[in-house]
Amino acid sequence: MSGSTPFSVSHLPQQDDIKIMLAEEMKDRFVGPMPVQIFMDDYLPRLPGQEACPRVDEQPFRKIPEGASEKSFYTLLVDAMKPFTPGFEVIDTSQHPSSGVEYGGFKLRPDVALYPEDCGRTKITDFELMGMFLEVKSSDQFEAFEDPPQDELSKLSGEERDIFLNQWQFECDTALGTLTRGQMIAYALTQLGSQFCHFAFSVAIIGKHARMIRWDRGGAVVTERFDYTEQPGLLADFFWRFSLASAERRGLDTSVTEVEADFDGREICTKLKLSPSTKLFYYGVPDDDISRAQRDDLDLTALYRYIGPRPHFPSRSLIGRATRSLPVYDPVKGRVVYLKDTWRIDSHDMQKEGDTYRQLHGYQVPHIAPFERGNDIDGHGSHTMTHDYVEESWVCGMPFATGHIHYRMVLGVVGRELSTFRSTHELASAVADALEAHEDAYNKAGILHRDVSVGNLIVTDDGEGLLIDWDLCRKRDTIQKRRHDRTGTWQFMSAALLLDPTKHQDFEDDLESFLHVLTWTSIRYCPSNLTAQERTVYLSSTFDEVHEKNNVFVGGEVKSGRLVKNTYLPSELITFSAGSPLLDLLREISLPFAVRYQSPPSEQDFRNFEEARSAGDLSTPLWVNILANLPVGQYNQKLEKLKSPSWLPSTIRAYLQNPDLTWPTNDKAERLSLAAKSGATKKQEAKNSNRINSQDEARAHSRFPGESNHSAGRKSIAKDKRLAKRRKVA
Repeated sequence: MSGSTPFSVSHLPQQDDIKIMLAEEMKDRFVGPMPVQIFMDDYLPRLPGQEACPRVDEQPFRKIPEGASEKSFYTLLVDAMKPFTPGFEVIDTSQHPSSGVEYGGFKLRPDVALYPEDCGRTKITDFELMGMFLEVKSSDQFEAFEDPPQDELSKLSGEERDIFLNQWQFECDTALGTLTRGQMIAYALTQLGSQFCHFAFSVAIIGKHARMIRWDRGGAVVTERFDYTEQPGLLADFFWRFSLASAERRGLDTSVTEVEADFDGREICTKLKLSPSTKLFYYGVPDDDISRAQRDDLDLTALYRYIGPRPHFPSRSLIGRATRSLPVYDPVKGRVVYLKDTWRIDSHDMQKEGDTYRQLHGYQVPHIAPFERGNDIDGHGSHTMTHDYVEESWVCGMPFATGHIHYRMVLGVVGRELSTFRSTHELASAVADALEAHEDAYNKAGILHRDVSVGNLIVTDDGEGLLIDWDLCRKRDTIQKRRHDRTGTWQFMSAALLLDPTKHQDFEDDLESFLHVLTWTSIRYCPSNLTAQERTVYLSSTFDEVHEKNNVFVGGEVKSGRLVKNTYLPSELITFSAGSPLLDLLREISLPFAVRYQSPPSEQDFRNFEEARSAGDLSTPLWVNILANLPVGQYNQKLEKLKSPSWLPSTIRAYLQNPDLTWPTNDKAERLSLAAKSGATKKQEAKNSNRINSQDEARAHSRFPGESNHSAGRKSIAKDKRLAKRRKVA
């Protein structure tokens, strides 16, 4: 579970809490300790004809740990590195926090960073231009990883050695070690999110020891620790190889390039509603496999170029799909379209999202965005590599890493996010549209969406709701065969999935997600008689509820409890300021879901029901009504509704079309205030409010947001399955 989901209303944590949260999210995603020479040869191989690393003077490296202060430590490190970084500047960035790019509302400042020469950097730390960061600590107390003792390991072989390594905890669980790990994760995800990168390198300097790290969307590979005062050649050679490597080998995604210096993009900026001075880029997007097969030209890898700005909203998680979406300009057709850049899961039973769109359109599923083109991006690093190493002979613990493939596609529509609805009528109508798309996709195409969330429903300028982001969908006949993981955005997942990590996700789970989407959006953005405190407590307790049970994240107790007790809404006395019928609609559609969590009627209830049915005249409305109000009758009605796939959109449509109901025409979404954390000072309250608002604004810039990167709670289950793994022979 990602702890930084964009739909959480819980108060953003302080800086150390964020580091701990990131370290927890990345637990068991670090693969190591990899031998240093293998690390360099695999990731930064010395190419034929490449100039060898200059002779290393050991003295500058030996002086580094002798620095009288952290500042002098950085200075000595920078001076020692400079001879081995041709084409790069080595900069002490410890006193120059980032500007504009933040994580969790906090500015970032790595200790030391490499920047390409003449890149146009200023004194301020700039993650968009950074080539590599170094995290530097003067004391071993900050060590984030712990290698197994070689003297003990050398005495073991075969199965005994495997067991010893499997049980060794590579990630230090000390308070300082956890904070160091979390800090490096924050830097790595910010670099990957601010640039067009497939992966990134970094170095950890802890006292007189060093480690190299390679980060990608599957996790991170970490080298063994070595004493750089005794083996400075290893560190120098790493910097030398990195500096001479091609852009692709350093991790850059070369399918995105900056437009030419003399390119006049003012007209395009106007169409994209950007400032005329906005820096623009060419985004290369490949055709899908079907389109390639129909083309006559020989170059099937050619990319179709779109023009757009740098994405505004980088991922809040290092691992996972890291979706970034934005409007871009099609220079050939002269119109604005929508680009999605993501890392799809590398799994044979999960097809490319563009292929799913083609199938949905083939079955004439309504309320689906038009698919233009899209496919996997080629190039070095476009497939994550961390998962390739989890079974190597040197690996400690039981790391878990999912393979991902870089994928980019374009949709032929630009929509508004659901939380910008112009009226509650439009909100309810858009959700009904998406429900109809979901129903037809399941019944006609045999496809279940599996990630219904506020971020995956958009509204067109005409008010039509579209269900997007089909990259986690499954074919109906493969749902029971899938891995035991829960997929979706935590706040909107069904209580059943949150309560039971092993449950197979089904159609009813997705239906319940639509209920949570409509309710969450209504309470969050519709002005009502709720106080900020009441609104915050309800949203947080109902939708953010999470705790750990048997090493797995679970929740859903509040959701299910509210449904069973018919207290799903915040209060019986809640009213919307504009008098919208939406509240009555929410009350009605929430009732049937209670049957998923309540105990079935007793045997005596069933006997009473059968006796009443036998004694009465079922042809009269009176007896039909009597039976319907008995416990068994109420239970059966709820079951029948859940089994009828059309009941939910039909109920919403009935409310929208009811001539006796008055739907306001101007009760548009408002960004309502949330309560401050108990005990917070006015300054802290203002800072927290600014952070939440900045996240809202960042999502708004992308017109509709990317999703949370959850495959919630799956890692411990997958880990259990791999307890009997067989290591590769060294």
